[in-house]
Amino acid sequence: MTLEDLEIKIKNISENYKAEPIGGWITGDGPVPCDILFVGEAPGKTEVETGKPFVGLAGKTFEKYLNSVGLYRKNVRITNTCFFRPVKLKISKANKTTISNRPPKIPEINLFREILNEEIKIVNPKLIITLGNIPLKRLTDFKSIGECHGKVVFNSIIGKYIFPMYHPSSLTYNRNDEFLRLYENDWSLLKNLLKTI
Repeated sequence: MTLEDLEIKIKNISENYKAEPIGGWITGDGPVPCDILFVGEAPGKTEVETGKPFVGLAGKTFEKYLNSVGLYRKNVRITNTCFFRPVKLKISKANKTTISNRPPKIPEINLFREILNEEIKIVNPKLIITLGNIPLKRLTDFKSIGECHGKVVFNSIIGKYIFPMYHPSSLTYNRNDEFLRLYENDWSLLKNLLKTI
C-alpha cells in the first residue's frame, strides 16, 4: 500500500461519513520512511485549511519544542489518529451557527484504524511519539497520559517503541509553572532518548 492509496481511503471515508458533523480532512505530512513519527488526535480548522497537521496554535507550541530538542518539521513525520476534523455545531438564539472542534469518538477513530496501521508500516519509524490521550489509547493499553508520559513503551502488536507525551494544547489549559516544568522535562527526556535511536 502507498501513501496515495491511504489518501484515497481517507478521502472516501471522510466524504461518506454521515453519523456526525465533520469539517474537512487531511493526511499525514513529512518524509517517508522516517525515524520519528508523531501521532496527534485529529485536525482542527487551520489544519484542514492548510492540509497539514499541527499548524494552528498548538502547532506553534509543538514546533518551538520540536526545535528545542534539535528536530525540525522537515525531518519528522506527523500524522493523526482521526484524519477528519470532528466538529460541534451550535445554533445561537440569533440563529447563527458556530462550529468548534470536539474530540473524535471511538467509532470515528476505528474508521481510520487500518489507515494508521498502514501508515506506521510505510513510515517504519524507530520511535512513535503520541501527543495526548487519543493516540495514547489507540496505540497503548494506558487510559490516561498522566500514568505514562515521558516513559518508553513497547507495542508488541506493531513492534514499535512508543513515547507518550502531553498534547501541546495542554499548555493552554494548564497555565501553571509546575505543569510547564513537567511538560519541558518530557521534551528533555525525549532529547536524551533520541541519542539512543
